[in-house]
Amino acid sequence: MFAQGTEAAERLPKLTYEKQLEQFQLELDTLRAYYRPYLRRLTPAAGFARPRQELRAFDFRYEEEQDTAFSRVLAGLGKWEQVTVPDFRGPTKEKGRWTGYYRTTFISSRPASGKRVFVVFKGVDYKAIVYVNGKCVGSHEGLFAPFECDITSVLQEENVLVVEVHNDYPMMGVNGSRLDGDKMYAATGPGWDEPIDGWHHCPPGGGIYNRVFVEERAELFVQDIFVRTNPEEAMFEAWVDVTNATSGLIEHAELRFQVYADNFDGEGLSEIRFPVAYAGPGLNNYRYKIAFPQFQSWELEMPRLYTLRVTVFRGEERVDVHDRCFGMRSFRMDELEEPKGTLYFNNRPIMLRGANEMGHLQLCVMHDDYDQLVDDILIAKLANLNFYRVTQRPVQEEIYDCMDRLGMLNQCDLPAFGYIRRSQFCEAVRQTAEMERLVRSHPSVIMVSLINEPSRPAKRGKGHRHLFRDEMEAFFTAARQAIYIENPDRVVKNAEGDYDPPTAEGLSDFHCYTMWYTNHMIPFGELYKGGLPPIKAGWKTGCGEYGSEGLDRLDLMQARYPREWLPEKLSDRWMPNAIVDAQSYALHGDWYPEPSGVEDWIRDSQQYQAFVTKLMTDAIRRRADRIVQSAVHLLIDAWPSGWMKSLVGVDRVPKPAYFTYAQSMESVRVHLRGDRWRAYAGEVVELEAWLLNDTPAAYNDCRIIVTLRDDRSDIASFAIDARVEAVSSCYSGTLALVMPETDGRRTVYAEACLLNASGQVLNGEQFEIEVFARRDAADAQSHIAYIGEKAKQLCSECQWIAASYSSKIDCETILISSSESFRAHETEIRKRVDAGATAVFLSDENGHGQWKIGGEDVKEEKTGALFTLACDESLSSLIGTAPSDFSYFFNRATDRIDPLTGCGWRLEGVTPLLYTYEKPSLGKSPAPIPAGKPKIAVVGTRKLGSGSLVFIGLELEGRTGCNPPLDRLLASLVFGKQTE
Repeated sequence: MFAQGTEAAERLPKLTYEKQLEQFQLELDTLRAYYRPYLRRLTPAAGFARPRQELRAFDFRYEEEQDTAFSRVLAGLGKWEQVTVPDFRGPTKEKGRWTGYYRTTFISSRPASGKRVFVVFKGVDYKAIVYVNGKCVGSHEGLFAPFECDITSVLQEENVLVVEVHNDYPMMGVNGSRLDGDKMYAATGPGWDEPIDGWHHCPPGGGIYNRVFVEERAELFVQDIFVRTNPEEAMFEAWVDVTNATSGLIEHAELRFQVYADNFDGEGLSEIRFPVAYAGPGLNNYRYKIAFPQFQSWELEMPRLYTLRVTVFRGEERVDVHDRCFGMRSFRMDELEEPKGTLYFNNRPIMLRGANEMGHLQLCVMHDDYDQLVDDILIAKLANLNFYRVTQRPVQEEIYDCMDRLGMLNQCDLPAFGYIRRSQFCEAVRQTAEMERLVRSHPSVIMVSLINEPSRPAKRGKGHRHLFRDEMEAFFTAARQAIYIENPDRVVKNAEGDYDPPTAEGLSDFHCYTMWYTNHMIPFGELYKGGLPPIKAGWKTGCGEYGSEGLDRLDLMQARYPREWLPEKLSDRWMPNAIVDAQSYALHGDWYPEPSGVEDWIRDSQQYQAFVTKLMTDAIRRRADRIVQSAVHLLIDAWPSGWMKSLVGVDRVPKPAYFTYAQSMESVRVHLRGDRWRAYAGEVVELEAWLLNDTPAAYNDCRIIVTLRDDRSDIASFAIDARVEAVSSCYSGTLALVMPETDGRRTVYAEACLLNASGQVLNGEQFEIEVFARRDAADAQSHIAYIGEKAKQLCSECQWIAASYSSKIDCETILISSSESFRAHETEIRKRVDAGATAVFLSDENGHGQWKIGGEDVKEEKTGALFTLACDESLSSLIGTAPSDFSYFFNRATDRIDPLTGCGWRLEGVTPLLYTYEKPSLGKSPAPIPAGKPKIAVVGTRKLGSGSLVFIGLELEGRTGCNPPLDRLLASLVFGKQTE
């Protein structure tokens, strides 16, 4: 426990949202200035370049019936549209499969002796077949990997290039249907500018979305360079892939290496020569170990890059030069000491704290907007993040280049979601190797994953098409071996958000949307208390996705949304199901009441998103002993309304949750946690104090000062000595706070500040508690009868004087929890109610859920285990309540926050006092309902004669006596007393 003291915590400043936006812009400018030097390229020019022409202007059309005569396509017949590459387009009306053609012409002279000409594609989605001058010169499958074709033999002065592009249904299926295909695609891509499907970009689009160019090379040229760094031994390995484009041997070549400091002032390495005995036809891989004792490491705050320049000589003729940037850093995962899974960056433990990315970075590259690309990475850094999960697909190499230069770690995902087609096993392994080759030299890429949210195919009726879990594990093994061949040091995570756990190898991962998709993976109260979903025994884990939706800003809606999505006037009643694929309309009712106008919806959804972001981020950080990687879903939206779980809109204006996230992610902070958010005056409320430390340095000799106060004065202060180890969380003690007196209700705050050994304030935190005056109901402690054990137990818990019901006792209120026992007294109770009594029905203790009351059927309705309910404030029985009073009830039996709903009630004429909403299914939104969604009464009343029927579907066990709004409600309903 904390000791009471006299030193008070500093009052925390309360910044308006507008002020936070101002600071955001200023701090972003500061970050731009700091990282600008690292964007430089100081490597001297090589004085040698491969002649290249980029192809941007193409004609495009979809396949036509007449194209069975393929000469039509090659000749350019049919109706074509002019497009500029990069070009990405959505699926056709069939939502998946289509064939299209890109056609262009280019001028090229025949290459000189000893030269070859290649057409190079940096990325085509999905299958590409390439024709030059009527001849097929190559093909490729996969949406992300570069590929090229040698076109020397077919080259003419004037050339026609045709690319046949095939799109397919993805393996995971289309919109939850049974229609699935062979496409390795997850649920994200760059999207396209069309609000129904394109802005949400889950349907699989396709096209030539990356650069295309024609390049002349020597017959012997460098295909790729991989720099395998080993800073612990002050050396690196250079793996140089050299292609011999002839059909014979090339002998007596030489590779010459030089290393330059690329974006900082530093020493490199002078020329080192390596003779090559011979190069056979095709690819040759040469490996060299090179000592580098004077290196400077690649760090997140100082992302220092080097360039390895490889020059190819044949005799004394320089025939090719190739550069590869690299950073001297290491990244590994401990798989020996339990719990396994601790991550190490440059031999120091590290927590990966980040966000998911789903399209906005790709669009920056496609639009040549590299300033925005830089800003989008800095926006993550400004939120105290060190990690991007580039979600569910590899992206253009320019993105990894930029992350290298800005010190932003990232994870690369193979584009697989849910399932892998059995027939595509080998293709999936091949694409895994392609993915690793794409990213392996980038110091920012520290982890890859192989599938997102694997599911059970048999459960979905797809066992005849997709790999079962044991076969999926065989794929993981094969894919890991393919990665090992390309990069032995890669950390691999088999599954992101594993819904069919556990995987046999490596780090596990769970996705958790418990405060949006209600009770997803683990109920909120358990998570908040410190619980975790089931995780792999003996291992730490990642949490790759969590979050909730917050609607876009009004200015953004008005500027970018289709007009029909918005109300004619801001004062009009409006529902967000007008926005295609918005989830707020369907899901908000579990968490906050239904607003009326568009501005109310924006405000309430954004406030709730900020609330969720803090609670879940804090819960994850408290479990630093087990969770080593986390990523909010998402950071920045790629399109208007595209993924409104994002914390920053497509206009790059942060929502309130962004600032909440940034505060929760401060690397060293004090944190307060408690399960009681409301209490009576004079009660003791316990708050836990924690130190959260994501840095690689321990914090010793710290002090935590906590002051209980309101807006006017301080009530009590406490102090404790505290410390925390590197990259960990530490429970520091419990505060016993005595709630102050009040006449009605009063908001108080526990404000904490963290001081280091020098007395400097490092961080602050506020925890809010609502204090209520205790009401004496002694004057109403009579005339109560009960029917059923649960009704009896409620009377006991509430300390009400009550008797078992009989026809002989005089009672004004009858509590009923057994439908079977009620039937024996129904006629008599009906007469009492007609005469003015109140019958209070609790959910049936025997689980029948079916009542007969006055000849009418009354049904208990499942609501799910909800943590919040909306209330009708206009009713006299709820006078004195606030909109948030019926939420997050403490359960003293479990010592945590638990759900408060047991059931709803379905009957004619009931007036809901506490209610939730009928929940429409997710997917394409239904037509807007002007009156809003139908209500499900969890607590409701109905007049009957001179009396009334009351229906209570709340979970009451353990919740009475410690949740003042609940106690007041029950007193009002049972005794007929209005709260003050």
